[in-house]
Amino acid sequence: MNDSLVRPYAPPDWTAIAPLVEAWPFKPFARHSRWNASDLFSFTSARIRKTLENENNASCVVLGETQARGFASFTVLPWDSEQIGVPAARIDYLVAEGSYAQQYQTKKKLLDHVIVAADERGVRHLSVRVDASDLSSLHLFEQEDFITVDSILTLAVDLAAHRPVPPPDDFKIRLATADDAECVAALARTVFVYDRFHADPFISSERAGELHATWLHNSCTGKAADAVVLAEDHTGLLGFMTCALQRDTRKLGRIVGTVVMVASAEHARGRGVAHATLMAAIEWFREQRCEIVDTGTQGRNIPCVRLLQKCGFRLAGSSISLRRLL
Repeated sequence: MNDSLVRPYAPPDWTAIAPLVEAWPFKPFARHSRWNASDLFSFTSARIRKTLENENNASCVVLGETQARGFASFTVLPWDSEQIGVPAARIDYLVAEGSYAQQYQTKKKLLDHVIVAADERGVRHLSVRVDASDLSSLHLFEQEDFITVDSILTLAVDLAAHRPVPPPDDFKIRLATADDAECVAALARTVFVYDRFHADPFISSERAGELHATWLHNSCTGKAADAVVLAEDHTGLLGFMTCALQRDTRKLGRIVGTVVMVASAEHARGRGVAHATLMAAIEWFREQRCEIVDTGTQGRNIPCVRLLQKCGFRLAGSSISLRRLL
């Protein structure tokens, strides 16, 4: 490893790192279906290249004498920075070849470079989400002063085998409009508990609540979601669910939709609100010609996991979110 060189990524380097991507076992949506390996590689490559070309992104590679040994990238997050109150960035990829020990050494070089580059850009809050089986990355982040703030279970349902259920008769389900933004934001301000923002000791509960309020406001106005499903009765809003289309999964041959956020008002729990909104969201995805729907929930959010299983979702992945203050 002493002959390896870390330097900023340049577009001609893609040819060298493409074999790393092809061999990378943690490709997005890999466990959602039995994809064609070539299609999954092409899809993942397109996603990575789009990230590397982002104007807020900075990337680096480790080059040996004859081949690339690893690459990493991070992206500065303007919206997160505004919400958190300090410049924030996310490590998008940390990929290396070889045995556990070889990966660890290569990733150490890459992460050192990333941290220096992020610090030079003024980043203070640096986050990352890692597949729970990517042990060389997890152990490295733990050694480099990152703390765990979240554990995510990803679950998915194949709509070919999913059957609709009758709508509830004691409350109404409908799609949100921009006129609902303030009301939905007000509920979002108070209902989230398990997320990584509330779990981060650097971020106050008040700021985390405001972040979710802004997020839901933007979702209702079409800036942060493709649709928001609402449940309501004569007393007002009971719960909501936000939906996003993964349009680039057309490259895989099956379109995936994602349920991004789920919440019910405290006084409405136990009435089947979350179940009804989830089933309605699934039908909305079906209307958009999605064939698979996925979502992520915190590993400690047992009620949500049970709800998803009840609705036919099956485990498709597990990941850990960490962050470091620079």
